[in-house]
Amino acid sequence: MKKFIIFLLIIAFNSHAVVKRHDIKPELYELKSPPEYYVDMPFEGTAVLIDKNWLLAPAHVIYSSYYDYLGKPLEIGGVENRIEKIVFHPEYVQDQTDWGDDDPKPLMEFLNNHSDIALIKLTDSVGQINPIRIFSGKTELGLKITVYGKGAVGSGLIGEIRETKNANFLERVYNWFRQPFTELAPTQKFRQLNYYNNIVTEVDERWIRFKFDADETALPLEGTIGAGDSGGPAVIFNEGIPELVGLASWVEIDAPLNQFISGKYNSVAVFVRVSSYKAWIDKVLKENGR
Repeated sequence: MKKFIIFLLIIAFNSHAVVKRHDIKPELYELKSPPEYYVDMPFEGTAVLIDKNWLLAPAHVIYSSYYDYLGKPLEIGGVENRIEKIVFHPEYVQDQTDWGDDDPKPLMEFLNNHSDIALIKLTDSVGQINPIRIFSGKTELGLKITVYGKGAVGSGLIGEIRETKNANFLERVYNWFRQPFTELAPTQKFRQLNYYNNIVTEVDERWIRFKFDADETALPLEGTIGAGDSGGPAVIFNEGIPELVGLASWVEIDAPLNQFISGKYNSVAVFVRVSSYKAWIDKVLKENGR
């Protein structure tokens, strides 16, 4: 019975996640399996394995206000592990504000002026897969990046269809079915993983940005983030070896909050600039053991 439900889930989740060009076949963006360093976080979002004992993620994908992560299991490379410790960057501020329905400027200022990054220590060293190397330069501007995600469906013409990031009926049935038998929290494990490309068009100390172009100005597999893509890694390939450049974090909003639709052409995605946090990462790992 359990195998049958998983089979149905695989069929049901073959939706074309992340926001894509409207004039390119969606299946061209699909991947059969994730990069080995890609880790589905509890509930929603992604972390990446950067060391045999550590994950890196946007801080906002850690829902500590209603879930106690410490000691809880998560699956890494097909093997169950557990969370020993979480270290938030000292400049991270959890968003607990009601931003209203209109002016986006206060929210944009808040997001732009905090550090959305955290480290997660694992109880057991990961030996079955390889961590990703962190890009250590300061030359991200103009780089072609490859980004991965399992978030909302959409296209540049209409933007994201936000409700498609939510668990569908079969996923909810599966989560209910397995609940008595596992401590593992629900994740986006069975949803279709996609990738896309873009060009970094702006950098500052905390963030890298790119714009979703259309038609002849776009890359063949141009795309952008959708709701539920948080933590999706942006990587470059150096002689075939991936290096982590950014983590999906937020989008720029240029309309009243109750009218804005993310993912349309010309929208701007904002990723954590990982290279800016390399010294902090190294310090935390050294102080807490690799």
